[in-house]
Amino acid sequence: MGNAKFSFNGFLVIVIIFSAITFFVTVAVPDLAYHPAVNEINPVEGSELTIRYSSQTPNGIYQGDSLTSPLMLEGSFGFDWGAVLVGDWLYLNEYTTSSLGMVFCSVVRVDVNTFEKQPLRTDTVLRGRCASGELVCVGDALMEANAPKTNPLCQFYGLSAGIHPEKDGALVLFLDPDTAQVVYSVWDDEALTDGFEERYLNCTLGEVRR
Repeated sequence: MGNAKFSFNGFLVIVIIFSAITFFVTVAVPDLAYHPAVNEINPVEGSELTIRYSSQTPNGIYQGDSLTSPLMLEGSFGFDWGAVLVGDWLYLNEYTTSSLGMVFCSVVRVDVNTFEKQPLRTDTVLRGRCASGELVCVGDALMEANAPKTNPLCQFYGLSAGIHPEKDGALVLFLDPDTAQVVYSVWDDEALTDGFEERYLNCTLGEVRR
């Protein structure tokens, strides 16, 4: 009985691997040939820092908005939802891409004095601050760009990361901006749909707890 179970699990892994290879060959490989020219500079509100995306210079956090501004920390960081400056800490999303073309997002914070980066949570997206000031994140979910419910690569990744890409929703987390500790979390089946801002960002943590 045990051998039968092992054989089935082994067969399942083999199927996932071959499906992932097929997906990579048909979808990911053609994308590698597409390299548009980019030079975008985005200011971080409340500071002199900017987040730059460029095909000519390294992506990252720069001190200033000119083309000659110094690079302080290299990386692909988000600015639209995240990039929350609290005291000496800059909280923001960091994006990475695997060799197979999958895009991952982690929440990090950066000391704006030393520009040392502290990872906080993987497979998590910072969405902003709620009405009472806590940072609001969406975690335990892969980015929609990966097509998590149909992409076999996501299923394979989920086995090792302990997440379930096939499930609806995500874990909504509230972080204390001073300590970066999670002060409240709740699973929401509609966390990845419209209405997130109204349900979480426009409310205080006390209102969400009710």
